[in-house]
Amino acid sequence: MGFITDSDWIKENWEQVKCLSFQATNALFSASVALQSDGLSDPTFWGSAYRGLESVGALLGCVPPPRSLFEETFEGPNKRCQCAQEGGQLHVEYTLADGTKVNDSQSGVEEAKEIKTVNTVDVGITSCTWIATDSVEYTTVFEPEEGNIFLWYIVPKQGTACCADVPYIPPVLPIPPPFEYPNPEPDARPKDLIIHLDSCVDRFGLLQNFYEVRHYTGTTSYASVYYWETIRGPYIYNQQDSCAALDSFPKYGPPHPHAAPFGGGNNSGVSDLLAVTYTLDAGCTYNEETEDYDTKYTYDVENTPNGILGLARRMDALAWMINNAQLIPYTTCANTRPELEGQWVTTRWESDAKMDHSGRRLRKLFRYRTKSTRNLGQLSAYWEDFTWHAGDVIVWHEGAWWGSPKVWAQSTEEGQRVIRHAASEAGIDPDQVGRWKSGSSHSPRYGMSGNMRILKKDGFPWVASRDGADWPNYLAKSGDS
Repeated sequence: MGFITDSDWIKENWEQVKCLSFQATNALFSASVALQSDGLSDPTFWGSAYRGLESVGALLGCVPPPRSLFEETFEGPNKRCQCAQEGGQLHVEYTLADGTKVNDSQSGVEEAKEIKTVNTVDVGITSCTWIATDSVEYTTVFEPEEGNIFLWYIVPKQGTACCADVPYIPPVLPIPPPFEYPNPEPDARPKDLIIHLDSCVDRFGLLQNFYEVRHYTGTTSYASVYYWETIRGPYIYNQQDSCAALDSFPKYGPPHPHAAPFGGGNNSGVSDLLAVTYTLDAGCTYNEETEDYDTKYTYDVENTPNGILGLARRMDALAWMINNAQLIPYTTCANTRPELEGQWVTTRWESDAKMDHSGRRLRKLFRYRTKSTRNLGQLSAYWEDFTWHAGDVIVWHEGAWWGSPKVWAQSTEEGQRVIRHAASEAGIDPDQVGRWKSGSSHSPRYGMSGNMRILKKDGFPWVASRDGADWPNYLAKSGDS
């Protein structure tokens, strides 16, 4: 029989294929990607997926892997929570320029209870406001030497779980290697290959899979056909649909809550797509009081009786959202950050004493923009005798034309003193314009203490009044004062 045009083989063997997919690698993959499915309500997300696996196994006589395998895989030491039932350790993960992911712990092992908000303060700096197990709220600021794409999470203490009402976002496992179907005459021809591409928990609570079947054609190549498992049997894409499916990964079929079936499928009986409203939030309008965005843009897609037309309308909506998302920074959010004015001033500092652990002096950099008319020599004189004490509190000022000057100091008051000294030079009153912010870090890499004074290079203060100057005090060195 013709395998591609005649679906009898799949209809006769799909139950056996399902049981073959109960091997550990495929079952774990099913659970990880089923998080896309609606209705996974179990606090340990894989619990819903595992029950769906057990249910369909009971119908077909298949035996799933032991529950302990799922618990070990998805609830091991790498579990990530936004809220921990009994506390845990706060972590931040970030990505280096070469793609390497780096992780830093930011609290004690059992200190963090819940992440409240996460904010990117500036390029290369992020902050996390979190609640400790003693109900005290902290703001931790993280500023690596390099890196971006920050992810904050809590690893709960051993033997405990994430909070029941806060879902745990698991890693999506890679697509498993193809497995062979045991042909009745294994020596007669190469075995058919089954590739497990996707999974979902359907509205009946059953875990269903999506496959590509590579059938040996009798020559030197394989021909592929695709199908979803459903409660009524396999939903098979015919030869024309296979091409469409390949162009629309993850190729949802009717069992999937996100399904938009193609018109030519030989089991296609559902083509009506319900109305949907897409919402695009303007990130800069977040309201802390309502915990929502004040500005939203919506795109309504009407109920569509034709599945292909419905897909086209949804693609139009997504194209509209992508375009408008790119425009928001220049329209809605254009005025949320003040335009920078004046000229950059860059200062470099070092501690009086060397650090015990390294034998080197602590170094700091402090920048702001100024509207003053001081020349470089006068700027150097302004900062030359100023000192301040570094520590584990970061203080910064934002929302004004002079940028976001920030400094690590021994206290909020000390940090504000440093910034106010710069403000006096720049020509701004930080108490009247913009706003103060502060935070802290539990990482030993940050917040080191020391009495700081301006760095001297060949006897001249390291003060620059232009961006990226190789020699900061060329004018001051030549006696410009």
